[in-house]
Amino acid sequence: MFPTFTGNSRKGRNVNLSGQRTSNPFTSTSWGASSATGASKTVAHAQAERQQRQQERDRLRAAQRIQRTWRGHRVRRTVRDERRQAIDRLYEAQPVDANQRSAEALPLVFAAFQAFNVQDRHRLALVTQDLLRTDFSAFSSGVLGWDRLGKLRRILLAALTRCDLGNEQTQLALFLRALGAIGTKASDFKTFEQVLGEWYKVLGSLCQETGLPFPIQELICSLVVAPLDVPHDLESVKHTAYQNLVVSFLTQPDLARCSDLITRLAANIDLDRLSNYILDLSHKLPKQGPNAVLWLIAHYIAINGAKEQRSSRLLLIKTLESLFPLCAAQIRAGFAVARPKESGYFAESEQDGSYVLPPFVRQQLQSLVDKGAIQDLLSAFTATTGEASSSADDDASYLAGFILTLINCFPAFSEDIRMYLYVADISTAQGRIPTAKYFWNATQKTSVFSIIASSQDSTLGFLRSKPSSPAVEMMWHREWKTVLLFLESYVFVLRLMDDDDFFSGLNPHPNFGAPSSRLRLAGMSLGELKRLTQFLKHLSFTMYYNTKELLTNSPWGDTPNSTRPGGDGSQASKSGSFLPPAGVEFTTLRDLATTAMKMLYERDSRRPFLPEGHWLMTSKFDMEGFLAAVVLEEQRQHELRNTEDGEDSSDDDQQGWSHYAHLERLRRKNRKAARNHLLSAISPKLEILRNMPFAIPFETRVQIFRQFIQLDKQRRRGGDGDPDMWRAHMLRNGFGAQHPLGRHTARIRRGRVFEDAMKQLWELGEGLKEPIQVTFEDEFGMQEAGIDGGGVTKEFLDSVTTEAFTHTELFVTNSKNAYYPNPTLIDRIRNMRTGEPEATQRAVEQALKMYEFLGRIIGKCMYEGILIDIVFAGFFLLKWAADNDTPGGGSNSPASSSTTAGYRANINDLRELDEELYQGMLSLKNYTGDVQNDLALDFTITDPINSPGEPTRTIIRPLIPHGDSTPVTNENRPLYISYVARHRLVRQPYPQTRAFLRGLGSIIDPSWLSMFNQLELQRLVGGDSSEIDVEDLRRNTHYNGVYQIGLDGLEHPTIQIFWEVVHELRDEERREVLKYVTSTPRAPLLGFGQLRPYFTIRDAGQDQERLPSASTCVNLLKLPQYRSKERLKEKLLYAVKSGAGFNLS
Repeated sequence: MFPTFTGNSRKGRNVNLSGQRTSNPFTSTSWGASSATGASKTVAHAQAERQQRQQERDRLRAAQRIQRTWRGHRVRRTVRDERRQAIDRLYEAQPVDANQRSAEALPLVFAAFQAFNVQDRHRLALVTQDLLRTDFSAFSSGVLGWDRLGKLRRILLAALTRCDLGNEQTQLALFLRALGAIGTKASDFKTFEQVLGEWYKVLGSLCQETGLPFPIQELICSLVVAPLDVPHDLESVKHTAYQNLVVSFLTQPDLARCSDLITRLAANIDLDRLSNYILDLSHKLPKQGPNAVLWLIAHYIAINGAKEQRSSRLLLIKTLESLFPLCAAQIRAGFAVARPKESGYFAESEQDGSYVLPPFVRQQLQSLVDKGAIQDLLSAFTATTGEASSSADDDASYLAGFILTLINCFPAFSEDIRMYLYVADISTAQGRIPTAKYFWNATQKTSVFSIIASSQDSTLGFLRSKPSSPAVEMMWHREWKTVLLFLESYVFVLRLMDDDDFFSGLNPHPNFGAPSSRLRLAGMSLGELKRLTQFLKHLSFTMYYNTKELLTNSPWGDTPNSTRPGGDGSQASKSGSFLPPAGVEFTTLRDLATTAMKMLYERDSRRPFLPEGHWLMTSKFDMEGFLAAVVLEEQRQHELRNTEDGEDSSDDDQQGWSHYAHLERLRRKNRKAARNHLLSAISPKLEILRNMPFAIPFETRVQIFRQFIQLDKQRRRGGDGDPDMWRAHMLRNGFGAQHPLGRHTARIRRGRVFEDAMKQLWELGEGLKEPIQVTFEDEFGMQEAGIDGGGVTKEFLDSVTTEAFTHTELFVTNSKNAYYPNPTLIDRIRNMRTGEPEATQRAVEQALKMYEFLGRIIGKCMYEGILIDIVFAGFFLLKWAADNDTPGGGSNSPASSSTTAGYRANINDLRELDEELYQGMLSLKNYTGDVQNDLALDFTITDPINSPGEPTRTIIRPLIPHGDSTPVTNENRPLYISYVARHRLVRQPYPQTRAFLRGLGSIIDPSWLSMFNQLELQRLVGGDSSEIDVEDLRRNTHYNGVYQIGLDGLEHPTIQIFWEVVHELRDEERREVLKYVTSTPRAPLLGFGQLRPYFTIRDAGQDQERLPSASTCVNLLKLPQYRSKERLKEKLLYAVKSGAGFNLS
């Protein structure tokens, strides 16, 4: 029932309002579809008509506006033209009174002037000339109001921005003179204050122009300083002038092109006031961009240097410290250490990707880090130490923070700054003491050091605590700066200390040398070292393990590489996050502490002085589930890295970076840093393993290392970690020329093992991780007998390494027969092929390929758990664990001259390389005479090149840029010793070392190797060098055949006498037996229970004359059933020493 039903069944009349005709009015109803469609069309048609009418009205109004605008423009143009004609008539007439003419012409100029119009500027010059000639009498006589001066000043400034400096210099001078004259009219200072921003912008742009006559430059200088010299009763004008001088003028580039500008500014400016304005406005400067801040810093330094009576040194430091964080990245890039080319020497260096600073900026910034400037800083610091007041402590903290800022921002000069810090003495009540010792004493008094060193449990809570007041926050920053500067100075001292210097503080003895040695004065007692290492352990552990908690809501949380420009108590810590020391990055602080800790640990691992177990921190972990947790974290990190691999394209080989490419590189580095922070946050245990591995027992780390490798095998082989299962899986999928099994096979000739291996397996790359099948051929080309169950592979790898290390010149040995890359090999190749650049390059590339392949082979041995009988030099093994083996010994981190995670060259490692050179450096270090006059050394070094059949040649190379003209003095000899060690240990063998580590890293992740120190890595490569544990071997030996142990649990008589013989053998003979059966003379690191396959003995018949034989492929000894101990020992040793290949004995 319809709600509109009226009771009448007759249809209502159908009224068609749609405008459409229909022949049958009853064919559709009001509720039908066609009706609805017609209504929609009507509405749409009505809307279209309304829109069309609106558009017509809009067009009409637009036309009216255009006509109105055009009429206005035409009228104004007409009026301007009339005014211009009137001005022209005034100046074309006979000579009249200039005062009257200027009074009539100036209003006309106001009405007609347009700065871009050349003729208008000419007319303005005519009027300006009249005004100057009459000393603005039109204003003083009252004909023109003083308020008109403000408008005239604006017109003159606009004209200056448009002047053609090549053709309108006369007019330019007139305008400048007029501005100067207007500035002396006291009644106009109110309007003057309003245009000071534009005033300094215009003058700044004029200062940048070259070729201006000296009088014009003098006028510009006068106008720049004029607002700074207003009467004292106009303080608001001076206030505005200083503000705009900072923001609008000193931030512009190349102001020093204007002669005497810096000198005039220095003579007229209140430098303390300028410094305070810069401090007050520092929060606004980031909007100007880092380049503007760079120019502000440069001009501020230049003005300070030109000032006869300099401002407070402390105020200068505060000002610069507030500005440096705003452009720290640009300064660091501009002063980055030059990246050596392949040869790795300064003579061939280049600054790939570096940010090119303008010469004036670079010169002024560099003046902060020269010898005189640093000594002034330290002198200022020394002057404050005699004052027993909190203000003196504040001053000292600012100086300490500024030195840290210089080290961070000037990586190319960081070594010089550390050296100046090292040679400085600080005056105290007890006399003058070395800087490092002074800051150590100061550090021990800080609450930061006391609380963190006392307990690991309280460290996290202390770091996350919120300062209760601005005064407490200032104390927090001051203490951290003291601690950080101590660490910087002590790290430098540790690099220079040899073991005698270091241990002289632990065990004072008259034979250790003169007690007045600066290094020994900076030494510590055993108790102090224990306390320092506790502090470093607790701080580093917390910053790695609790990264996520420390960065929660922190200023570092979103931008890991950002720094805070504050530090004066103005920025309070957010609850629950770590309040960073002002101007210091989170990673910088953490890396500096870790660097100092690792340097002490490396020394302790080489020559122990701390109690056993001092470095362990197992109480902080659930050790039962630690291994599984670390493996899980490794899986999570691997998955995250795989999703972002595309973002980490290498920049190492890029050259000729443009400015925009450099910025993109910085952005990419920031993204990588953010990702690293994320990785560290989700993998705290893994971060401890990589950066503080000594906190975990060695045996646990070995197990983790093997688990990582097993996990990698399963990922690569689709879950088939076992090589036999992987081979079976591959064979089931078919076998072809390009099949993995086809590429992983090699036929190796005896005597040419390394050559054949490289030729046939080089193309595999990291595919060498997969199982390989090797067939040996004897000298007659006949295939040797043997079934590869892994044993032939073991013999192959052992043979490759033996031949590469003993029959090639790739590696050389030191006095202890430890191997390291031949540092002169590349030089020798180049010397032998003089005049053949292409052939030389090919020979060098081939040699580096050999190093890389050998690195892969060593990595393959470690990957498969195969021990090799090679001993590497400790300093070379230290590089294995480095994330980056960078030339020059390191990165730009303020932590040290070398990478915080990488290898740090030091004088103690030089002893292992070259004892004679080491003794020479000690003699130089302890020389009491005048080094410069007596020894006549410079910063160069002589590298000998010994080529077969030719006399020894030498190459003189600079240790630093311009080293041949830099003499070694008593003051800079610590740097010379450091650079000599860096050259010999890092720069000279850099290409060889990099190639080897590239090959090693393609098989073994460097982060896995970073879990071990140099001694532990040697054990990882060569096995446990301790005496063979016969009982451990006996417990883990399996027996087959007749020798299988029965239900009675008793061993066969032959087995019993076998173990009696083994017990009686010397350790050297036991190793020969072990090598005969397993191909390696050392036990696995975790005991013989880890040997796979197990050590096995099987009977070989009852023939008493038969020799024992072995199948190294399955670690099987085939032992005849000898009846006497004497015969068993005779036959066993004969078989072991016979030296058979892989054939049956």
